[in-house]
Amino acid sequence: MKKCLKYQLVVLLLIITLAVISACTESSDTCTYITETDIKNIMNEVETATLNKDIDSVVKYMAPSVVIDITVQTPFGPQRHRWSREQYKTETKKVLSMTSHYEYKCENEKITISDDRQSAVVETDVVEVMVIQGQRNETTTHEKTTLEIVDGKILVTKIEGNIRNTGAPGSSFM
Repeated sequence: MKKCLKYQLVVLLLIITLAVISACTESSDTCTYITETDIKNIMNEVETATLNKDIDSVVKYMAPSVVIDITVQTPFGPQRHRWSREQYKTETKKVLSMTSHYEYKCENEKITISDDRQSAVVETDVVEVMVIQGQRNETTTHEKTTLEIVDGKILVTKIEGNIRNTGAPGSSFM
């Protein structure tokens, strides 16, 4: 059960990671450079899609070749996971279907856009609370998301996350 819960936490971390990504707005056909406004607008769109469990609307901001590297800090040492876009999509849909309650907030957001405005890095600390099968868990994740212009769109090309449990796992929610 603990291993399953940790795996589910990894999936939900990735949902949050995408909440701090950017892309040009839907009305844009093509992007030639990245702006902070683009990033903030898409952060809001991805957050809404996530809360609606609309993973297809989240995944559209990931490059087909995105690399997702997650490290989960456990009492037995770090566990590393590497996923593709399709693995993320499949696992996230599965976990969200089992989640009866999910909340998150981003703290300490930092957006850094390259001098040529062709790439950006978004760093944030994400606090997540989730309930799966009546079990409550809280985590804090430091995330670093790299974005680049790919075929005229700003897409996530890399996600790195380091998850640590910050609440008592298995306690009842509310």
